[in-house]
Amino acid sequence: MSKLLILFLTFTIYHLPFTIAFAYVASSTNYQLERDSINFAGKLSTSTSYGVEDTLGEVGTGRGTSTNYILQAGYQQPNTYISITSPADVTLSPSIDGAVGGTANGSAGWNATTDNSGGYTMTAQASTLPAMQSGSNNFSDYVPAGVPPDFTWSVGASLSYFGFSPEGSDISSTFKDNGSVCSTGSSDTGLSCWKGFSTSAQTIAGDTSPNDGAGGATTTIRFRAEAGTSANQAAGDYLAVITVTALAL
Repeated sequence: MSKLLILFLTFTIYHLPFTIAFAYVASSTNYQLERDSINFAGKLSTSTSYGVEDTLGEVGTGRGTSTNYILQAGYQQPNTYISITSPADVTLSPSIDGAVGGTANGSAGWNATTDNSGGYTMTAQASTLPAMQSGSNNFSDYVPAGVPPDFTWSVGASLSYFGFSPEGSDISSTFKDNGSVCSTGSSDTGLSCWKGFSTSAQTIAGDTSPNDGAGGATTTIRFRAEAGTSANQAAGDYLAVITVTALAL
């Protein structure tokens, strides 16, 4: 029986709070105003799930740049800038025949751009455990043989696994290799250093300096699902929701 393997990809971006005012527009012996705002209403609202501060009467223009300036106009623009692209959903292919097993692959890339002096970090996490599910059936999250990711993907005949491998100039040291072993060396051998997703955020990439001048850096995640020859994986449309987050440091 064949199964369609689909990934839904989401993304988020975060800024760490800043407590240092790099400039101010008004001051007295009792206060300093870092920014001024011309509006007629606004409020901080919170719940257990979110926090939002809104304003009425002022346009959130956003970020503008040229060769001579960088302007962050509008309400409460941050001191630093970070962005991350949102790739299309991924369908792993080819479909797998559960009676005989097989392997399906796919990939997606995220470009992170920041002018933050401390750089950024990128994490990935799954919404469920195991990540790849179809009703009551699932592919187990890939389990490496040891603490480092497996340099070579390997699945036993009776097992079904779903895992990932990030590639790119900014990947974390966990996924770098020396040509045969992961988490050591400085190489980024293609289709190597595999592990499984978790519902906890795992760091996959980052940098310690701004990269906006270079147009950012793209990290590509290689996804793979495999059913062993005797796994008898149940038919179904399997889904994994993966969230990739970029955080300015």
